[in-house]
Amino acid sequence: MTTRFDRLALLESFVRIAERQSLSAAARDLGTSQPSVSRQLVALEKRLGVVLARRTTHDVTLTPDGLALLADARRMLGAWEALEDRHLGAGALKGTIRVIAPVALGQSLFVKAAAQFLKDHPEVTIDWRLRDDPIRFAEEGCDCWFKVGPVPDDTLVVRELARVERLVVGTPECLERHAGCDLHEMPWLTLGPFEGNRIELFDQEERTQTFSVKPKMASDNIHAIYEATMQGVGIAIMPRWFIASELEDKALLEAAQDLRAACLPVNMALPSGTMRPSRVEHFCNAVQRWCDEKLNSNS
Repeated sequence: MTTRFDRLALLESFVRIAERQSLSAAARDLGTSQPSVSRQLVALEKRLGVVLARRTTHDVTLTPDGLALLADARRMLGAWEALEDRHLGAGALKGTIRVIAPVALGQSLFVKAAAQFLKDHPEVTIDWRLRDDPIRFAEEGCDCWFKVGPVPDDTLVVRELARVERLVVGTPECLERHAGCDLHEMPWLTLGPFEGNRIELFDQEERTQTFSVKPKMASDNIHAIYEATMQGVGIAIMPRWFIASELEDKALLEAAQDLRAACLPVNMALPSGTMRPSRVEHFCNAVQRWCDEKLNSNS
């Protein structure tokens, strides 16, 4: 009869197949043969009575039943690791943490937090991926997802790490060139996920000023908008932390000192459940401390 350990091994093999989308690649990762991995997948399908994957000569694609199992399998394997951590006692953190982070924060503040964590815990490795678009958490196979703005998945546990202040800014030359223009008449550079063609600003009394614009440039990448702003093409809404040095050097100025865009939350999303591997919990706490010190202090 199949033991509990065998069942966990079947789930681990299935998750690796799903992540690699290949039986042979999964076998290499697991240090076994492709026929062995194939037999494990067949055994799991027979045990559950469903088809989990469609195999071709080139790849493996999960069925709807396979996608549904994937989230449960990752959660169970994570809980098992947490159980091992709890009962094996204190020791060096080890293993891989899979992270998805937003592009701007993931290339700067967050990666510094990750680098410090890796130095503090040399037996940990991090799979660091940068994406601004929403993800399907269960399919991605990550341990935590950092996102600017709301997390559109109510099955996840969400912690707010910080709130980011955003300012309307432009170069001194740009602002001088358009002196006397109302804000809605200015050349706008907009970040698609947050502004698009509609600008919403708030004064100190939280009264709203909303207007439509035809952007001089629109992009889904904050670095592109930043570079165009620095070249004096137009004005843009930028997070204060991102342009702190430019504000200090007066390379960028506020275009409307009495108006701000809405603060955006920086969230951390985790799989549901309370049992997670120690390395993941320690990493999440380290990023929270980093945000408290480096990000919240700039907001």
